Amino acid sequence: MSESTPEPTPATPSGSPSTHQAVDTLKSADRLDLGIIGAGVLAILGSLLPYYTVSVDILGVSNGDSVTAWHGFFGWFGALLALAGAAVLVAKLLGVGLPFPARTTVLGLFAGAVLCTVLALFVFPGGSCDDALIGGDFCDAIDQGHGFGYWLALLATIAGTALAAMRRSAD
Repeated sequence: MSESTPEPTPATPSGSPSTHQAVDTLKSADRLDLGIIGAGVLAILGSLLPYYTVSVDILGVSNGDSVTAWHGFFGWFGALLALAGAAVLVAKLLGVGLPFPARTTVLGLFAGAVLCTVLALFVFPGGSCDDALIGGDFCDAIDQGHGFGYWLALLATIAGTALAAMRRSAD
């Protein structure tokens, strides 16, 4: 009498039915909701690009540099608020039971992101030359500004807030 060993069952592939259902649910979501999610992703991507810039021009010699939003509180906090707003919306679309009103929360998180991003326009990490004791003509040689990442994050958070306001009354 020979014993037969059962064949092992193949492991569940990474694209399990629940993953496919989630993808299908997000594909069939309202375009405005997808825009809100995209705005959150764009805000976080903008925070990783040149956000704060500085250039110095002294005696004909100039040099410049930039840093990401993660060097100043309002930059990174605004980006995280936008990403959190997008994450709350994804959870709602996937049917996760949330203990708070999702649409109002998404709107509040994006509005907070806009506020922080606008504040990042005026609050430069490390302060400004005017705050230093140096002063005088030296400050005229320093130009502080904002790079592409800042403007991308600002536009994304404004768009996300506007879309969230439009969708707040939905379902």
